[in-house]
Amino acid sequence: MTENSSDPKLAIVIPAYKGDYLAKTLACLVRQTDQRFNLYICDDASPADIQGIARSALGTRPYIYKRFETNLGGKSIARHWNRCVTQVSESWVWTFSDDDLMDDNCVEAFYKSVESDSETANVLCFGLWVVDEDDKITAPVTIDLGQETWLEFAYSNLMGWCTTCVQNLIFRRSAFEKVGGFLDLPLGWRSDSATVIAVGRFGTIRQVRGPRVLWRSSRQHISSDSSFQAMNKKLQAACLFLQWFHDQLRTPREYLFAGDDAAFRSAMDRFLIQQIMNVGPLPALANWNLISSTRAEICQGSRLALLKYITLAAINDGLSVPGKAANMLMGKSGT
Repeated sequence: MTENSSDPKLAIVIPAYKGDYLAKTLACLVRQTDQRFNLYICDDASPADIQGIARSALGTRPYIYKRFETNLGGKSIARHWNRCVTQVSESWVWTFSDDDLMDDNCVEAFYKSVESDSETANVLCFGLWVVDEDDKITAPVTIDLGQETWLEFAYSNLMGWCTTCVQNLIFRRSAFEKVGGFLDLPLGWRSDSATVIAVGRFGTIRQVRGPRVLWRSSRQHISSDSSFQAMNKKLQAACLFLQWFHDQLRTPREYLFAGDDAAFRSAMDRFLIQQIMNVGPLPALANWNLISSTRAEICQGSRLALLKYITLAAINDGLSVPGKAANMLMGKSGT
């Protein structure tokens, strides 16, 4: 298929693998009130008929289809996202997904936002809401904060005050390429937040007012995977994210406020403890060297005190650590 002849500034990239909701995702793009975008569908060696679904859902709407013969997303989702972005030449890139939705005026709102601030913004964020497997809205995720610096975003993200995902982010491509694309973390966990911080260092992070991105919560999503293997990788990714972010705080840099180092150490420590509580005791014990060194070197906290939080995580799970191990040995799934 040929590109949109209107020479748009925006590329929407779909790294496609799952076919279950892809038609609904593409239908959202067909309904956009402003069609000034080039659509790229990047097939990650999927067993599903991605091209057939696209042809049926998009009809005469132009798009670019690229099938990669080697599956990369199963090894590194960030590296797959990055190779998808290399297909585009537009000024702005929106890496969407194969199962989420967006309001019909998202592209229109993007252009209004760019026209009002074409110089300083390098990251544009849509409001994020959650939908279930039946497209029913179940919760809001983000609150409209207008405009942020990278330090304001990072602090809020570490404190759990704001959440983002790759689907509600549009990056200025030149700034995205300058930082090397998405940070390669296990499962792509925290890669989106890291990229917002990295790109945001070269300009502001701006909220697109009005329309929303609808993030789908389903059993197929990595966020819903509570297996030991997934939790193990999520905790590893969280620690690697903290180590990476700690490097971003090295001087020379601007400051959120004078002497903000202690506040950021406290926020990073809170973030680490929350991740331990989320994944449970077994992944924490399996990654003891990593989490203890991260706490001591990055957060400047006590290594031994982490045992208290691991114990609390075990209590929250409703199982002792030995009982959890016994269940796993019997072949039961971890949570």
